[in-house]
Amino acid sequence: MGCLFSILRAWAGLVLGVAIFTGLFSFVTLNNFSNKLLSADFYKNTITAEDTYNRIYDKVLVDDELKDTTTKLLGDIQVVNHQEIVDLLREILPPEYLQEQVEESIERAVDYINEDVDALDAYVDLAEPLSNVKPVMFAYMDGRIDELRTEETKAFPDCTPTSMASLADRYLEAFSGLAEGVIPESIPSIEQVAVPCRKMLFELAFGSLVSDASLSDEAKQNLNDSKSDLRVPFVTGDTLGVLKVSVRFLAEPLMDDAIDKVREDLSEDDRFDLIHQIAKWDANTTEAEIRADIDEGREWISRANNLGGLTSLIMVIGGAVVMGLVFSPGLSGMLRWPGVALLITGVFFFVAGKIAESKVLDRLTDVIETGADKVSDVPPSVTDLGRDILISFGSQLTDGLVGPSLTLLIIGAILLGSSFFTVIVGRFVPFVK
Repeated sequence: MGCLFSILRAWAGLVLGVAIFTGLFSFVTLNNFSNKLLSADFYKNTITAEDTYNRIYDKVLVDDELKDTTTKLLGDIQVVNHQEIVDLLREILPPEYLQEQVEESIERAVDYINEDVDALDAYVDLAEPLSNVKPVMFAYMDGRIDELRTEETKAFPDCTPTSMASLADRYLEAFSGLAEGVIPESIPSIEQVAVPCRKMLFELAFGSLVSDASLSDEAKQNLNDSKSDLRVPFVTGDTLGVLKVSVRFLAEPLMDDAIDKVREDLSEDDRFDLIHQIAKWDANTTEAEIRADIDEGREWISRANNLGGLTSLIMVIGGAVVMGLVFSPGLSGMLRWPGVALLITGVFFFVAGKIAESKVLDRLTDVIETGADKVSDVPPSVTDLGRDILISFGSQLTDGLVGPSLTLLIIGAILLGSSFFTVIVGRFVPFVK
């Protein structure tokens, strides 16, 4: 009978040890993973910590593989250098606005994971940035025009057709460049040209311009509708003013076309759908498949949450207490075996946590880089930024494994060590064995 009882007690101890192990695993998972994954601040802080919003401008949007997209955002206007591109993009799509849109998208995603909403809407609203394109780019072109070198011209008192035609051709060349988003390097001054000659110059230049076959119908219509507005700086001799007024009519169709191209990748309300774009980049998957995978992930998280952190904690504490009772009435056994179970479990998860901190990040990097190689349309700058953010996520998730494990390890060591002092205590307290 005593042998059978010992066997049953050993089996009970093993089962309770498994319960303690499972409870700690569940507790660590729920409190370290789920609590972070279900917190919008976790994502917001991590993204901000990687200097993401500045890197989008300094690295991503100026990537050679995104040059066409960047050109579209700038209205297809020719920009001189990298810094000007960054500055203009910051004006059109301010970092604060982008951060606000991303964080709102994160909050919607977390609400979805928490099952507060049924559908996942991950998008960036580009309506406001698109409305900024024309004002920002016109201001940029005005600044470039102000820096132009004006060439001195003679008074042309006789206003000969030949001299006026030659001067008109120079302006027609400048106008043609503006229609393609190119600012001329210099322009002949009309300030020294006599007023009657200026009027003739305007009629020649304007007539040639509206008949130019390379000019879009929209630009021609704009010019005809605003002929009087363009005549004023010509007549007053405002050389740079001529270009500033004309650029509104000539470059606007170019910007309209560019904005329309951007809208081809947007929904009807000018929203950039992130999931749709990921599916577009990856030819091996579809938007429906991505959403199905996300739905499945949400179900797993929901199941884990249903188990509950409190239940897991009860499994650990309750398992240790019941194990102590199983090995009663001896106090040494009541302390030793729960101590051994807690110590072994704590050591296992402590070592696992340390391994995770050192190895998981390397594996995660390999997975990301391998996955990026399979998705050829994703620009390298986007891959690098995504890798850094995901690695930061992984680092923070594995950081939380060691703390609870170390606590359990210490408690187990204390219980185990205390069990060896019960003999000494028993000398002074007879009922303690």
